[in-house]
Amino acid sequence: MLPRHSIPLKEGRLSHPRPAKTRRKSMLLRTTRVIIAVVAAWLVISFLLFRSPASDAKSQTSTLVTDRGWRTSSTDITTAESSEPDSTLQKTPDEKSIGENSAELQENVEDQNLPQSFSNIVEDSENSTNLDLEPDLFEAALDYLLSTAPNEFYIKQILRPVVSTGEAKLRDLGLRTRIYKEFFETWENVHLVSSDENQTYVRNDIVPYIRDKFSESTYPGILHKYDSYRKFVTKLSALLFPWTSPYFADHMSMHTSLRHGGRGIVTTAGNGQAQFLLAAIPSFRLLGCDLPVEVMYLGESDLNEDFRIKLEAMPGVTTRDLSALVNDEGWQLNGWAGKPFAILFSSFREALFIDADSLFFVNPESLFDDPEYVRTGALFFRDRNISPERKQEWLQKILPEPISQAVQQSRMWTGESGHQQESGVIVVDKWLHFVALLLVCRMNGPDRNGNGADIVGTYDMVYGDKETFWLGWELVGDTSYSFHPGLSAVMGVVQPEIVDAVQPEIVDAVQPAVMDVVRPPDNFNAINQQPALSFVDGIAVASPTASPPVELAPTPESNPTICAPQLLHLDRENRPLWFNGWVFENKFADGKRVLGKFDMFMAEPSKPQVPEAWQLKEHNLCCLSNSTPKNFTTQETEWLEELLELVNIVGN
Repeated sequence: MLPRHSIPLKEGRLSHPRPAKTRRKSMLLRTTRVIIAVVAAWLVISFLLFRSPASDAKSQTSTLVTDRGWRTSSTDITTAESSEPDSTLQKTPDEKSIGENSAELQENVEDQNLPQSFSNIVEDSENSTNLDLEPDLFEAALDYLLSTAPNEFYIKQILRPVVSTGEAKLRDLGLRTRIYKEFFETWENVHLVSSDENQTYVRNDIVPYIRDKFSESTYPGILHKYDSYRKFVTKLSALLFPWTSPYFADHMSMHTSLRHGGRGIVTTAGNGQAQFLLAAIPSFRLLGCDLPVEVMYLGESDLNEDFRIKLEAMPGVTTRDLSALVNDEGWQLNGWAGKPFAILFSSFREALFIDADSLFFVNPESLFDDPEYVRTGALFFRDRNISPERKQEWLQKILPEPISQAVQQSRMWTGESGHQQESGVIVVDKWLHFVALLLVCRMNGPDRNGNGADIVGTYDMVYGDKETFWLGWELVGDTSYSFHPGLSAVMGVVQPEIVDAVQPEIVDAVQPAVMDVVRPPDNFNAINQQPALSFVDGIAVASPTASPPVELAPTPESNPTICAPQLLHLDRENRPLWFNGWVFENKFADGKRVLGKFDMFMAEPSKPQVPEAWQLKEHNLCCLSNSTPKNFTTQETEWLEELLELVNIVGN
């Protein structure tokens, strides 16, 4: 082995040792590098440990819409190839409706993992549909839409014809409309854009955006998903609510037209009611209401040109032919059924519907400031607390689970009365409750009438349109509505005679059914914890052991009574707010009708009584007893006199 000094040196090396100064400089450099590395490592670790969840979520959201995040195989793409739905098809022996097994449909809904509200990603304090999306949020909305596109099996299940009837059909429609609501809102979150000029537009550049955003290899798959989603939403809207076309191209166009529609009064009138409006609308103006008014009618035969000219001669009043807006091919829109359609097709976002025979003691516009309307965007009024009837079982048949607490506290559920709502006045923000109102219209449209045989219509199950509003909200799962807390009342002259007392044996039988409303506990089970029912003369009543005692009415010697066709609604201070039934003793009387006399008013008892406080007579005449009459104030009396004078002037 060669000595060390004889080994050839590698290129660039010196045989003599380095100077001490060079070694110190090299050591200092290495130390500096170590310090820099430690500091850099500390910064990286700190960033990873202490960065905010929001920034992490934002980063994750942004990656969801990148090309890499959307590499979709062709096997993931599903399209709906089912034939066009026909809502008029009747059941054949080999057909099976989803409505016949609503539990199966509800299970399918859960299995599909329906899209939740996009408000989980972005919230809009003004409404539930999110506009003005920033680029990142728009991409997240698009990502959400594509990720929730339904599969082919699910599409075929939901788009099957609606062939059930009665309770099963209402439940079926409720389930399908809940599905439609979720997909429709997701679709709108991607396509609606609001400008700085308070205008809302439909964005039609989604396909070019997808083409530019994604690579050539992934673009076809993404486009197929988008097209499949569009096809599904379009077909489902045509299956459930086809009568909005052709006046509106689609439901999104109709919904968009409402967003900046402002507030206004909506009413309906034919030749028999137009005379009422010639006095009612001026009375609103005298109370300080300057809202525009749209009077809806159903063709020339419903409201003739002479009345239309008179109505439009009043400032701020427009008449509109509802028959030109609604496609009622295969069925006919008429009568009470026109109310929800008039509300929906009016140009206002916030609609105050007032029956032609309804009059106010205060400015009707004040209802928009009612705390319950401000909170929910939908304000309803209760009917008379009359005719005890338990409809809990029926409600359980039509309403998808879970059944809301509001339903469990309703008169129909507790048996207090078979009448919950009256539809003389309705206040609704249509932008917020658009889909619920669509279903209410369907309940009063093609599905309202049965044939007396194998088809059961909505009006076979409830009395006219009045209950369809709150029930329609519940069927859709839209529980954001409220009933005005004021009591119902009657106004007129106190009668000297006494209303016939109810026979004692009937009192004993009915008493359990007219129990006070029992507020269910938080763990209330709508099905398993109800009191047992027994039947007396064919009337279902609760077991006496489960019913709290009811108040007994005053003795006949001190039993004041007021009989009148007018239904008066009181405000929160129990003063007169508005009433319907016009001002005649009997508006249905033949020949010259007599104006009523209104000396006092009487509120119905806050709790059910035995015998019943209300008694229904002929010609919609209702008598209220068992309560304390109250005098009108001087101002209220003077206003009633002015109303009667207005009626005389227009020649009612």
